[in-house]
Amino acid sequence: MRISHKHKFIFFCNPKTGSDSFREMLNPYSEIKVNNNSKIQGEKYPFYTHISPIETKKTFKNLGWHYDDYYKVVCTRNPYNKLVSLYEMIYKRYPNFLKPDFKKWVINTKNNKSGGGGKDHQRWRKYGTYALENFIKDESGKFLVDKVIRLEDFDKEVPKLFKHLKLPEIRDVIKKNVGNKRKETQEYFDKELVSIIKKRYSWELKEFSYDLL
Repeated sequence: MRISHKHKFIFFCNPKTGSDSFREMLNPYSEIKVNNNSKIQGEKYPFYTHISPIETKKTFKNLGWHYDDYYKVVCTRNPYNKLVSLYEMIYKRYPNFLKPDFKKWVINTKNNKSGGGGKDHQRWRKYGTYALENFIKDESGKFLVDKVIRLEDFDKEVPKLFKHLKLPEIRDVIKKNVGNKRKETQEYFDKELVSIIKKRYSWELKEFSYDLL
């Protein structure tokens, strides 16, 4: 995550949505730069990379900071592409794991709570299968972010965000960690799996006009 008290913004790292690129672009303007997946970064700033908005709001309150004074930003991505990217990342990072069939893996994940599984420090894996609304809402269903940017719209949305935050004009949109798939996204999904995805991620598919391309 990235936090700026001067420019009053919080950037949340929704896994596999271009967060590395965004963090690098916001680095010069951020007083707090979190680059770890540990639960505790220290007693003063108990944040971690993929901390959720609801956890952040509670931490802000404990620190005496006013969460609502900050412009809160998160990125999203087509769920079909995001799941494929996460799946390939997990088994590339942990080659000794027995790699399940993609369909079996997806069926065994959730879009909330335990999400994509993994240990406590692997929140990129856990939150990687969350439906966006489950990542950015509180218990009452209230959205805790002000702006959602589609990864697919980075080229036009990043300059707009910088202008809104009154940051210097950005000329080059950074794109880091662009992974390579073994095959096209469509090849990972059959009709049954598409039906499951449509149910689990119905809100963001509709809200951001996503489909299996």
